[in-house]
Amino acid sequence: MIARMEQVMLEDPVPMLRRIRAPTLLLWGEKDAMIPVANASDYLRNLPDAKLVTFPDLGHVLQEEAPDRTLAAVRQFLAG
Repeated sequence: MIARMEQVMLEDPVPMLRRIRAPTLLLWGEKDAMIPVANASDYLRNLPDAKLVTFPDLGHVLQEEAPDRTLAAVRQFLAG
């Protein structure tokens, strides 16, 4: 049971974020109950070249909840 609990415990993402140097797109659902959109500010502060796109009506699994909308955001980001 402890091993299962450890799988869902979130580690501090900051050390990992600080190593990322590539342009980064953050897609975030404002109804995300697992990782609240308020955390996006931490990600933006620690990623040197990040863009945030939020979806007011979506939760944690954006690509499943609204695949067409999230894909459109990814395509726009990649098109530069």
